[in-house]
Amino acid sequence: MRDKNVPISGPFIIEKAIQFANALGYNEFRGSSRWLEKFKRKHGIMAKVIFGESKDVNDNDSENWITETLSKILKDYKPDNIFNADETALVLQCLLQKTLTFKKEKCFGGKQSKARLTVMLGANMTEHQKLKPLAIGRSKHLRCFKGVKSLEVDYDFNKKSWMTSEI
Repeated sequence: MRDKNVPISGPFIIEKAIQFANALGYNEFRGSSRWLEKFKRKHGIMAKVIFGESKDVNDNDSENWITETLSKILKDYKPDNIFNADETALVLQCLLQKTLTFKKEKCFGGKQSKARLTVMLGANMTEHQKLKPLAIGRSKHLRCFKGVKSLEVDYDFNKKSWMTSEI
């Protein structure tokens, strides 16, 4: 499942364990949460945060696509008419995960901020034309923009401040 980039949960492991136990004739196996914790500890399984973009693409596939397909598409266009855009996350009010301190001093972390914007930047191949940056936040009307008539960026919103096909 993980090789297909599908998240695996504790209930999924228990469900599969019950199926295997029944197939092997252990019909009394129940797969409790205590069993799951012992299983995870024994096999070194731990929960990790999934982040970033989708799994890497095979380098050969992307190189072939660039040299064969993309070059055929772009040959009919002038460099001024070829654009590239990419998005990045701008995390606001973020605390550092580590700090320098003396050996005997205790450190306590603070709560991490979830304030973020997604920003998309783009330009044409010759860099003579830069697209107006697009910022995506969570709120429809940001308080900090109250009374502002125009911005140097376009602004859109959704619940998670992510780039979507609708935006």
